[in-house]
Amino acid sequence: MKKFNMGIIGCGDFLRIETDRLKASKRIKVTSLFDTDNHRARKHAAALGATAVDSMDAIFGDPAIELVGIFVPPWVRKNVLISAVKAGKNIIATKPLGSSVADCRAMVRVVENSAVRCGIIYRRTGNAIMETAKSLFDSGRIGKLALVRHDWIHHYPQWNNWALDPSKNGGPFTDAEIHNLNFTRYLMGRKATHCTYFSDNLTHPDLSCPDTECMKLDFEGNGTAHLFITWAADLKVTSQEGNFREHIDITYLVTDQGWRVTFEADHVAASKDGKIETFLAVPLTGTIFDRFAASILKGEPNPRDLPTAREASEDIQIIRIGEDHCNHRTKLNLS
Repeated sequence: MKKFNMGIIGCGDFLRIETDRLKASKRIKVTSLFDTDNHRARKHAAALGATAVDSMDAIFGDPAIELVGIFVPPWVRKNVLISAVKAGKNIIATKPLGSSVADCRAMVRVVENSAVRCGIIYRRTGNAIMETAKSLFDSGRIGKLALVRHDWIHHYPQWNNWALDPSKNGGPFTDAEIHNLNFTRYLMGRKATHCTYFSDNLTHPDLSCPDTECMKLDFEGNGTAHLFITWAADLKVTSQEGNFREHIDITYLVTDQGWRVTFEADHVAASKDGKIETFLAVPLTGTIFDRFAASILKGEPNPRDLPTAREASEDIQIIRIGEDHCNHRTKLNLS
């Protein structure tokens, strides 16, 4: 089985989250890591059996490296990603793709005009429950998805300041609720037509962004989503070294046949008229790194749980259109 040598740029908290999946991968071997904080790079290199290098160019210029993990913050990602494309490296990154529509469009343009493959990791990536729900809705067995309702409450990011800066990230919706915007678009499986965005600053006037944001997103075929996130509640923080904060997550969905759908630990549950049906989650094959590598080797599209750069760019466009027309229902034109 062919293994891809992988270089990683950016050794922050996202790499900590992904370390176990990288170690478990049978098709990926991390060989080099770079971070502006060399101590942090060396720490992760030791955990992954790799080498900390002194520059990004050491990764881009290594012909043995075929895949690059770009785990830097969104506001510095564009130039790194473009350099990776020019070096002919396949790319896997994390959301949000970028902090501005212009940056995202530039990255999409460069990727799509190359032979390089690019995938963006979201919360739904590697999520067997989400894939089970997608298959269920696509089958039509309980009808078409009509409503997504998601509420997310958690403490604001305490381990960095760029996540709170609208010019570098964008606040709670771009930082976190974008995960649920993406899974909503995925499960709906049809075009988003309009968005209505609202925001408040309820308890943290010192933040440079709203502490509470919500969006109503409408879809073709009488579908809608109500997506809400707040950082207003000071929930528990167990460490300030990374994303170690309390989360309260409330999600339910409704189909056009009146089924209420929820995500449980190992299955999707659908209830109607007192009747409950369960759909056991089918485990995914390998890690997302394995499946991405396999798709590259076979010349196939990304695994369906790994959004493309274009899809990730559209998420940013939707959010920015909503912000630019706050409190008004606005037609979407995702060019």
